[in-house]
Amino acid sequence: MRRLLAFASALALAACTFPQQPQTGAYPPPGRQIPVTQLPGWQQNNAAASLASFVTSCKALLLMPPDSPLGGTGLAQERAGQAGLWQPACTAAEALAPGDNTAAQQFFESWFTAYAIPGPALITGYFEPEVPGSRNQRPGYNVPLYSKPALASLADLPRSAIDSGALHRKAPVTAYVTNPVDAFMLQIQGSGRIILPDGRILRVGFDGQNGQPYTPIGRVLEQMGAIKPDDVSYQSISAWLKAHPAEAKSVMEQNARYVYLRPLGPLPADEGAPGALGVPLTAQRSTAIDKSVLPLGAPLFVATTDPVTGTPMDLLTITQDTGGGIHGVDRADIFFGAGPDAEETAGNMRQPGQLYLLLPNALPTS
Repeated sequence: MRRLLAFASALALAACTFPQQPQTGAYPPPGRQIPVTQLPGWQQNNAAASLASFVTSCKALLLMPPDSPLGGTGLAQERAGQAGLWQPACTAAEALAPGDNTAAQQFFESWFTAYAIPGPALITGYFEPEVPGSRNQRPGYNVPLYSKPALASLADLPRSAIDSGALHRKAPVTAYVTNPVDAFMLQIQGSGRIILPDGRILRVGFDGQNGQPYTPIGRVLEQMGAIKPDDVSYQSISAWLKAHPAEAKSVMEQNARYVYLRPLGPLPADEGAPGALGVPLTAQRSTAIDKSVLPLGAPLFVATTDPVTGTPMDLLTITQDTGGGIHGVDRADIFFGAGPDAEETAGNMRQPGQLYLLLPNALPTS
């Protein structure tokens, strides 16, 4: 998820527990151009919600020096890889009335050209878990969630050393949770909501990571024969770890990477934690991508299917986050928000799809 100008969803579970797509290498010139009006399900898309997410990005983009890099390569970098290339469209977007779907559709149709990214894409999802916890250590709450240590030498310790107490009284503790599996899954998602004993919610988010190699434990469990490849999901991994506490520690420690989490302070309940672009994520309107091939801040149309219902899921999202498990141009990780529905969808999301990158025109076409 994410977190101010860092690779936030670096560890979004769905993007990391499944075998990664082969990396496509340098991003070639985008595929065939198509009018935005011909995107799948475009007329049914909630363009006003997409515009609101785009305007959220603009609050950051308009404050950046025009030459601030946003990522991407090839034509994507040339047309959309610096903040200044977005600022005219941002100014126009901010002038529109919120909630006007017709005006929002016309905005995207006139300011952008869509490019069909070659090849089928793998679409995954992430969300903000809700787990019980406490700000202070107390009976039943003994597993610490650490913020990043001030000393770099401590910050680079592998997970096994941290689990063995190497950071005890040497790094700030953001909160204590009830079991190590909850702590691990919070780290994988990169942000979350901790339900305190008095019912209040503590929002926590990405505060860096220890720089150690990432090993997807979904793959580890597959190789062990513990979970069938078709059954790997957030839910199945969490359930297996909690059902096998004796083996869980060694399995989790095969992933040496540890994600530090910090308190985020009060945030609106309907907003996600800030992503790599530094703005709050929006459920079903924010995606994490590989910044080396696609730029942050770009509209990215995702045509896929809902993993729960099997119905079409056609969404115009904004690339506001990045992920260490997201590699190549044919990958997108959709943020689904928080709560049971978000968990069910994101936790099971591993769908084929088609991606369409929207790049700004030099001038509006109408």
